[in-house]
Amino acid sequence: MEERQLKKKYSNYIEELIEQMIPVLPSDINELQKDYLIMNIRKASVKMALSIEDNKEFDRIDFENQCFYIQVMAEWSFHKEIDLFRSGIPVKYWKIVMQKIWYAMWEVMFACVKDEAPEGVVLSLVERFVNRTYYEAVEDLKASNIIDEITEIQAKEQSNIKVMAQEYMLKKQIRKDIRRIIKRTVIALGISVIVSFLIIKYKTIGLIAVITVLIAYIAIPASKD
Repeated sequence: MEERQLKKKYSNYIEELIEQMIPVLPSDINELQKDYLIMNIRKASVKMALSIEDNKEFDRIDFENQCFYIQVMAEWSFHKEIDLFRSGIPVKYWKIVMQKIWYAMWEVMFACVKDEAPEGVVLSLVERFVNRTYYEAVEDLKASNIIDEITEIQAKEQSNIKVMAQEYMLKKQIRKDIRRIIKRTVIALGISVIVSFLIIKYKTIGLIAVITVLIAYIAIPASKD
């Protein structure tokens, strides 16, 4: 049976989401994994959108809020697929793990819409249940002797969302340091120009004035301490 056609407003939004995600794909993801990832993000997002169209609870909220839930589904699909790429779990079991995660996300988001939970609560609950479901799925694979203990540990250590958060904070700190260096360089150049002018213009008197200002500048913080 052919899947029902999704309304254009939803399909357009899903394609926009995917376009935004492609540039932030990690460098260790190869082309095959990239295609697989995009396919599954699209699949999960379309299923979420179709469920929204069919569900009375979701139908009560406006399109913008509906898009929030589609985005949550897409972003967590993005992160957990990448975790699976790095996990060491055999490829044929990735789909099983992701289906469990998608189902858990749907249940949580449906409950949140029904209870009119704010977005912050939705994000917190989804994160908790996604991670719990992922860990349980990994443990099930270990219990079935599909993966060994080393792979189980490696899989549980994966968290692309944390890696991206750390990279963002590092880049933010680097930008902050660069701005501070530029600011100090500009100040140093300004002081150098003023000092040079005073010494050239007023010779000995200018030099005495500069030395006096420097001594005062050093002495004032020292006296405060």
